[in-house]
Amino acid sequence: MIEATDRRFVNEFFRSRLGIELSDDFRGVLHVPDAYRGASSSMDHVAIAVGYNGFVGKTCCMHVVIQKPEAMSPRIVREAFEFPFNVCGCLAVLGFVDSANTAAMDFDRRLGFKEIDRIEGAGLEGDLVIFRMLRADCRWLRAH
Repeated sequence: MIEATDRRFVNEFFRSRLGIELSDDFRGVLHVPDAYRGASSSMDHVAIAVGYNGFVGKTCCMHVVIQKPEAMSPRIVREAFEFPFNVCGCLAVLGFVDSANTAAMDFDRRLGFKEIDRIEGAGLEGDLVIFRMLRADCRWLRAH
């Protein structure tokens, strides 16, 4: 799996896929299958994208786009949580999901996120559902 971290490409990917207007604190990585090694960069080649922003205190927001579910692996999930918790020192990670996106909400729950609130009508199609993962509850982190 190739990891693309070119800031301009990463920013454009998240803007095009999630409509996120990115801030200076945005950090992200795009996971691209090895089959595309050496090919010119295309947003369609990205299998999984994970981004972070909204670093406030010891909390940040996590954004995930899964274009090729078959590429998901425990390693990618583990690394997705190691960055905010171990590298950045966060105690909590937040995720915001439109209530119309039931697949994303189910995925977040399977990862261990807990729904903590809803803002009626604030999503693009439904409510904005706020999920939280506490470092203490994250089963994806390696034992120290």
